[in-house]
Amino acid sequence: MLTCDIIQTSLKLFINPRLKEIHKGRKCKSTDEIVRPRVRLVDCLRSFVAEEEVHDFYSNELKAKVTATKTARLISFPDYLVLHMRKFVMEAGWVPKKLDVYIDVPDTIDISDMRSKGIQPGEELLPEPAAEDMAEPKLLADDDIVSQLVSMGFNNLHCEKAAINTSNAGVEEAMNWLLSHMDDADIDAPISQEAQSVDQSKVDTLVSFGFQEDVARKALKASGGDIEKATDWIFNPTNVSSSSNMDVSSSSTSIADSPLPDGGGAYRLMGIVSHIGTSTQCGHYVAHINKDGQWVIFNDEKVGVSKNPPKDMGYLYVFERLNS
Repeated sequence: MLTCDIIQTSLKLFINPRLKEIHKGRKCKSTDEIVRPRVRLVDCLRSFVAEEEVHDFYSNELKAKVTATKTARLISFPDYLVLHMRKFVMEAGWVPKKLDVYIDVPDTIDISDMRSKGIQPGEELLPEPAAEDMAEPKLLADDDIVSQLVSMGFNNLHCEKAAINTSNAGVEEAMNWLLSHMDDADIDAPISQEAQSVDQSKVDTLVSFGFQEDVARKALKASGGDIEKATDWIFNPTNVSSSSNMDVSSSSTSIADSPLPDGGGAYRLMGIVSHIGTSTQCGHYVAHINKDGQWVIFNDEKVGVSKNPPKDMGYLYVFERLNS
């Protein structure tokens, strides 16, 4: 599934003409009327594969931080392509705000130019990092954070764990961690070097993917803290004992080892999931499916023919590969 950001410049192009009309003294439409800017899907896809500068990238070859250039490409094209439109922004306090915009989505798309061409002439892979480069320094609890939490009546060991697991971000973050983990089975276990070597933010990332926290920790330890390698490790565990409490079936390995489907880059739109509501905190999702050339709406238990599907209001777009 590809996640595409809504291009902010398109929103500015929408807003500026309205401001000009106001300055000229012309009458504008009522602010109560919903007026949405439009963004082309093709521009979102171009933004997804556009070059991006990565500052302070650590080069294993140069042994120094440099400014690198990153691009995203696909090594294979699936039979079904799902595009997720990230129609929200994070405001102050990490509060999500919905971007109410139209997206011009054609009935067919061609993403052939998004295929990876592999290593090009003059390019070479960076060497694998040495063991000493991958080793993370031991993280110690910040004494000031611990002392403030202890003064509130919390256990000293628990406070140290809270500071370490929040990377000494602050008293509030550590307290939130404490309140969320007071009932953990290992809350009174001694702090070990092994436990400190796992970055909690990386654990949270894997948990957001749907993995259990203990599985995420084991995977990160086994992969040296690399999230991508940890994900591969979960589906292809090595030397996992039968007593392990990880829920990884033998079928996962066979699925992971099977070749990925691939083919041409031409697709047709076959499904839409749209959101009805003004906020990310509330509303209702509705699905539209193109079945035998006719659009059908699925609204909970209600199913019916849709004459005008909201193609420009989707959050998820499902495309099916065209036979080449």
